[in-house]
Amino acid sequence: MISRRNYFTITIMMFVIFFLCMFINNLKDEWNDYSVNAYAEDASGYPSQVNFYVPGSSEQDDSSPNPGTGESEGDGTGVVFPQKVIYIGEPDGAFADMAYEWVVYTKRDIEGYAALSSFQDAEEEMDQVEMLVIDPAGISWEQEGELHFLSDCVDKGIHLVFCRLPDVSVIEHSEQVRNLLGIRNIAEKETRVKGLHLYGGFLLGGEKVYEAQEEEDKPYQNLELTFPWYRLEAGVKVYMKGIPEDEAVKPESYPAVIWRKSFGTAYVFAVNGGYMEGITGMGMLSAMSADMYSYELYPAVNAQSMVFAGYPSLADENREVMETYYSRSVKQLFQEIIWPGITTTLLDQDVGLTCMLAPQYDYQDGNVPDPEQLKYYLKIFNEQSVETGLYGFDKENTFEARKLREDQDFIGGALDSYRFSSLYAGEQEDEVIAEVLRESGLTSVRTVVTAFDEDRQDVVGFLSEQVTRQSITADGLDYSFRGDLLVRSMETALGYLNISFDMTRIAYPESEEDLWENLALDFAKTAGAYEEDFQGFSGTTVSECDVRIRRFLQLDYEDSRTGDSIRLKTNDTGGTVWFILRTHHEQIKEMEGGSFRQLEEDAYLIQVEDREVTITMEPSEQRFYY
Repeated sequence: MISRRNYFTITIMMFVIFFLCMFINNLKDEWNDYSVNAYAEDASGYPSQVNFYVPGSSEQDDSSPNPGTGESEGDGTGVVFPQKVIYIGEPDGAFADMAYEWVVYTKRDIEGYAALSSFQDAEEEMDQVEMLVIDPAGISWEQEGELHFLSDCVDKGIHLVFCRLPDVSVIEHSEQVRNLLGIRNIAEKETRVKGLHLYGGFLLGGEKVYEAQEEEDKPYQNLELTFPWYRLEAGVKVYMKGIPEDEAVKPESYPAVIWRKSFGTAYVFAVNGGYMEGITGMGMLSAMSADMYSYELYPAVNAQSMVFAGYPSLADENREVMETYYSRSVKQLFQEIIWPGITTTLLDQDVGLTCMLAPQYDYQDGNVPDPEQLKYYLKIFNEQSVETGLYGFDKENTFEARKLREDQDFIGGALDSYRFSSLYAGEQEDEVIAEVLRESGLTSVRTVVTAFDEDRQDVVGFLSEQVTRQSITADGLDYSFRGDLLVRSMETALGYLNISFDMTRIAYPESEEDLWENLALDFAKTAGAYEEDFQGFSGTTVSECDVRIRRFLQLDYEDSRTGDSIRLKTNDTGGTVWFILRTHHEQIKEMEGGSFRQLEEDAYLIQVEDREVTITMEPSEQRFYY
């Protein structure tokens, strides 16, 4: 039996706890200024398109270092690395745009020639050339003079990157070609493998086996698996191999996909298949360049973003279908089931979340969005540092100013002063997006998220003078091996990841595959896989990523090495910038002018705070010689 004293004490304690809870909640609501978008800042103070680094531009700011003058004394002798890339191939060829964008992002210079013979005529420029990036269609393989010229390039220390190999018949009939590529003989003119093995130390993210070993993994296998089987010379370094169907084949005999042959001071890289087509090739070029020298230091965006496109919706629509599948409205589904699932999955992951709000999907059904729902989501998003952007489409996938004006009228009626800084524009053309952004309610938008497009290589860039464009690089609801390889490439080249989740599929499902209970598994798998492999990079919302993109595109730099000290000088970008440092069996001892974080073995993320930085390496007994 409880005494009066204890009863009174318990009552007082309950009252105090109740009061504290109410007081804390009231304070939290009072401090939660959800009616103001913390990410909506005037972009005029940020670097704009006029600050964009352009390869070969002679109009550099006086405060900028000279581009492309990196030096190294990796072995103590003092070697200058010229930073000019020569692209051999048609301007509209399979690899031309990829090579150009890679050069823009790494701040090199580039010149292109449709055919090797054209570059051969400009031989006086050879002393400025770092590497040749080659589309095999740009070489007349039957001309011995061109093959001799390629050998001369290698003898002069110029690296060759064959983005794809010539036809197997060319390799079969030319010993000179085989010697150049490091091929001993041809095992099979065509073979089909069951998977690919990517070795660690090439692309960031570590070792990866792309093989559907379980039945449920078979839908993920969409990589190119048919190619010639070449036996390579001794001493050739292999980065990726095919896994044959015949289990009796020993791993050392697996058909090579990407490899490198050494010619003293130069390397020849070969890619057996179309793996360098599209933006995937940029990461491979960065990985190859990192293998060419004693160290490689290049700029990175350092942004890991996640975008929920069309989430949340604020109108009670498609009720009959929602009741059938979920026994609740779409508003209740998003609030009571999906949001808790999202927060649970992302709880321990360093990734920035942006929710692209869809006030409604159907503008014809008479169901209007709920202003109280808008305030609810803005509150919880603000508490958890989630950015609220604007979704540009209706359920018919229509993107037009009328729809966005109606959204602005609703939002302005609920919260008079709320301004958006980001917009999801999907697959819309740049001209259409630019036209829509002229609407009065969208003038605060400073960055636009677009869908992944295999036909364009500018993953990040400017849409207009003041507005940036950032591309999705992974579909979070459609994981595949090809997509995984692309993500690793983008992380290697830019330290950039942007995963999207199309939530309109849930509100208007076409089949049971579009139900949240099924899509949630893909969401958890994709988010977990990429976060686990790339934990060293920073999570950002898309507006935070926008600032980093602007500084990255404006950035110019030079680096040099003396003994164990690497010196880096950058231009003034108005804030922190990041670099990726790739080494060979060396570790960073200390750093002045910034900080560093190890991404994986022989790979570091360098955060630069001052315009001049010194990185001191630990003395290594395994000094890299090239």
